Amino acid sequence: MVDVIVIGGGPGGYVAAIKAAQLGLSVALAEQAAMGGTCTNAGCIPTKTMLASSRLLTRMQEAQKFGLHAEAVALDFAGVMTRKDQVVLRLRKGIEYLMKKNRIQVYPSHATLKDATHVLLDATGEVVEARNIILATGSAPARFPPFTDPGIWTSDDVFGIVQQPASLVIIGGGVIGVEMATFFSAIGTEVTIVELMPHILPTEDEDIAQALTATLKKHGVRIVTSARTRTVVTEEEGYRLTLDVNGETQEVRGQHVLLSIGRKAVLGPELAALGIATSSKGIVVDDHMRTSLPGVYAVGDVKGTFMLAHVAEKEGVVAAENIAGRDSHMSYAAVPSVVFTDPEISVVGKREGELRAEGTPYKVGTFPVSASGKARTMEESIGFAKVLVHAETHQVLGVALYCSEATDLVMEPVLAVELGLTAEQLLEAIHPHPTMTEMLLEATEASIGLPLQM
Repeated sequence: MVDVIVIGGGPGGYVAAIKAAQLGLSVALAEQAAMGGTCTNAGCIPTKTMLASSRLLTRMQEAQKFGLHAEAVALDFAGVMTRKDQVVLRLRKGIEYLMKKNRIQVYPSHATLKDATHVLLDATGEVVEARNIILATGSAPARFPPFTDPGIWTSDDVFGIVQQPASLVIIGGGVIGVEMATFFSAIGTEVTIVELMPHILPTEDEDIAQALTATLKKHGVRIVTSARTRTVVTEEEGYRLTLDVNGETQEVRGQHVLLSIGRKAVLGPELAALGIATSSKGIVVDDHMRTSLPGVYAVGDVKGTFMLAHVAEKEGVVAAENIAGRDSHMSYAAVPSVVFTDPEISVVGKREGELRAEGTPYKVGTFPVSASGKARTMEESIGFAKVLVHAETHQVLGVALYCSEATDLVMEPVLAVELGLTAEQLLEAIHPHPTMTEMLLEATEASIGLPLQM
């Protein structure tokens, strides 16, 4: 018998296993596919590796802005995809090494929960007994009519393509959709985004969505919003889609279609038989990551909420600590959202729409990228920083960034929101010059009516 067995080797699962081992527990982990889960193999890492290539290509094409000459700059699509595979492999091998380093028994098998203390390894028929079980079975791309043609790509499929598509219709303007649009438009593919909601990135404020829309359109991306796909028909050169756009019929065509309307939790039929509570999204847990079945925990995408690798990792730590006897709680008050478009987007805390709906009095401070000294040195001029503070207490409620390096800059706002800092407390810190962090300083000053550089 082991102290804990983890089912699933993605960010939530493997981090939970490592933390449990560090806390002195005996640990096993079952993973039927590659270690690292979706994030490492068919999500975060391959996407960002491809985007790093397309961003460099864009910068090389603009070399003259920096007084440089870069003639005959060209895309090697096969080379981009080979590099992506190499990066994924190195990171996967790193996770496998961490399993060995922490003496975690890894079973290369699909695993089925039999009861609160037993797991069946389907590959061998062996049953592993454990005092505690962590479910981290992840998620899979959602697919539904009319997107049933087997040739339609999902986010899992797109990383295995060997030829650059001439044209691509992306269904869904969420994070996956806009990141893919950024990559493919940068390398010369004709891209169309079809989004059901009134604007892309529908969970974010309209100012962020409008700014990104303008940037994508500048790079040739066609964006059709408030659009429901009625039919998808195969043609000799690809696909023809019939859309209902605010009651009017439109058609779009593309050599390929990428379905990126989200993911769904991977739930086994045994959960209901064992009395594990689920919702329409996934497994229900408390803030200790406990399911309704004592001794069984769930972390990551299988819960169906906050499908983010960094959230899954934190949930894995919380589950492991509780199994080890600590009283650890999960908080979602300051979960950062990161979008690797060009420029990047990061948001943490409350959105303006949420504050308006709640009736919370707030003030807004903004600072444009075009006024940043560091941004100018990098020939960056698109974007802004936005800070939301309580109108009376000046507590920092939320921050949104649309700028170069936004995904790295967001950690200061994460701490401000998590710790409940006021604008005045944030301004006590000296921000180095010239850096992009000064945008946060200036937007915070503006939020309380004391801008120094505007």
